[in-house]
Amino acid sequence: MWRRRRSAMIHSLGCVAAGALSALVSAHAGTVSPDRITYDVKLSEDRTAKACLLGFAVKDDAAGETVMFQLVVARTKRDDVLAGPAVFGFTIAVHNLQPVAARRPQAPALEITSAAFASDRYTAAARARTVPLADGSWVASTLDAAEGAALVDAAIEGKFQIAYTRTRPIAAHTYELASPPPLEVLWRFNGCIEGLQAIE
Repeated sequence: MWRRRRSAMIHSLGCVAAGALSALVSAHAGTVSPDRITYDVKLSEDRTAKACLLGFAVKDDAAGETVMFQLVVARTKRDDVLAGPAVFGFTIAVHNLQPVAARRPQAPALEITSAAFASDRYTAAARARTVPLADGSWVASTLDAAEGAALVDAAIEGKFQIAYTRTRPIAAHTYELASPPPLEVLWRFNGCIEGLQAIE
């Protein structure tokens, strides 16, 4: 796995995104217990790119919502062959909590006004996704290998905070994670990363 020197890198993405970063600084969030987190690993590949996705779904019964954080490591393809540097990033989305008995497809993401991710290793604000059509999720990405390694380290160690704000209704929530994903999940994600070849 990756080990890089600790760094704190804040990317200014405008006043809206700064709101979530401010929430992270001032928040005193309680630690999310592992039994409230569902993990997932996915491989997404087509003729233009290949991506490894590590997902964290944080269930909050009190707020009636599920916050979705997804780490993304990807490489583009040229003539169906991996080419170019790795792209590192994450997405944040918030969904209404649905009863298990409903068994309906996941509802569209709620509209949020800002989102951010922070850890000892990496800090960034996310921005609204405009391509493809906005679906309520927010995304941040970087081509910088050192920043990307710091982001990956924070996610696989499971020690980070995610925050978001919204206006309808007014809310500002911060969730602090403090435990790594299960080993089986990490092995699957590591295997996917190895399939991207040399990304460092």
